[in-house]
Amino acid sequence: MNKKVSIILVNYNWLKFNKSCIESIFLQTYKNFEIVFVDNASTDWSLEEVEKIFAKEILEKKIIVVKNKNNEWFSNWNNIGHQNSSKDSEYVCMLNNDTTLPTDWLEKLVDGIESDKSLWAVWSVILDKWYENKIKEKIFEKKKIVTSSLIWESVWKDISENEFKKWIFYTSVLSGCCLMYRKEIVEYPFPPFYFAYAEDFFLSRLILLKWYKMAVVWNSFVYHAGSWSFGKKPSNMKLFYGNRNQILNFILFYNLWTKLKLLPLFLITQVAHLWINVPFKRLNAKVKARIWIIRHKGEIKNMRAYIIKQSRISHKELLNNLSYKFNDEVFFAQQKKWQIILIKIVNELFKHYCQFWDISK
Repeated sequence: MNKKVSIILVNYNWLKFNKSCIESIFLQTYKNFEIVFVDNASTDWSLEEVEKIFAKEILEKKIIVVKNKNNEWFSNWNNIGHQNSSKDSEYVCMLNNDTTLPTDWLEKLVDGIESDKSLWAVWSVILDKWYENKIKEKIFEKKKIVTSSLIWESVWKDISENEFKKWIFYTSVLSGCCLMYRKEIVEYPFPPFYFAYAEDFFLSRLILLKWYKMAVVWNSFVYHAGSWSFGKKPSNMKLFYGNRNQILNFILFYNLWTKLKLLPLFLITQVAHLWINVPFKRLNAKVKARIWIIRHKGEIKNMRAYIIKQSRISHKELLNNLSYKFNDEVFFAQQKKWQIILIKIVNELFKHYCQFWDISK
């Protein structure tokens, strides 16, 4: 069935990328889609460029332009895009603007989610500019996939041939760079206060707790410029929101007993990140993140109640779908050898700790 897909593109001064991304969408072999272009008070003429170049497509409603008066940032961008998608669309696809797409990208993605009616969401293989060759090596030669860790990052997991089903393999994490979900079972994708970073981990955890499935469609590719919105090196903003949302995910998705068991891992993670990423900036970000958590404890309590209400599985089942790894060296391809060694040491410590408590994999 040729089901309609609403593709959400969010824009804030992305003049460099919008044109090439939208052009690659209109070259897709799968034609039943619309683009919901959400602009957040851009000041670089990126909105005006889209309105000029794609005036015909806007007139024909192939592109729906939504103009916000303020910059709502990533989480609320996509919530607004979801709300403004056509009523007859059955899938919503979030896509970063700094991507280009093979012509069969969307066709493969739809085929993937249609191959299993129990799938809640799917995402493409992200070939990031900085790690493209390493990702290809992991997936196609060593048969490894991205999964979600207990605490923070995406990591890699070994898989066997029998874990493949057609062109998908099941996973426990989604990437906000390109993910597609069934529109009928989501009220809104993200809590607006997540702002940016690790919001896709929120969505992944929520899906697991609801006992829905998600998968990577490993013949659907996205070429990603890679962290251009804030630059390759971590900015103060990226460090703050990344750390704050890490803490939020820890608070929101684990009960008190699970938090106590995972607390040593959480503390080790915090210390390790201080050494891996700009120590002084990260320390400042950690302090500000904790102040924010304290000031917004009421909102956090309400969101925790919502998550408990949504849960369909036990915490043990949740933990057993996550990886014990703190991180994976592939994501530090540009880092020094001692940093990779540190990651390996921490991963080994985590492994033995989780074996003691009989949690994770």
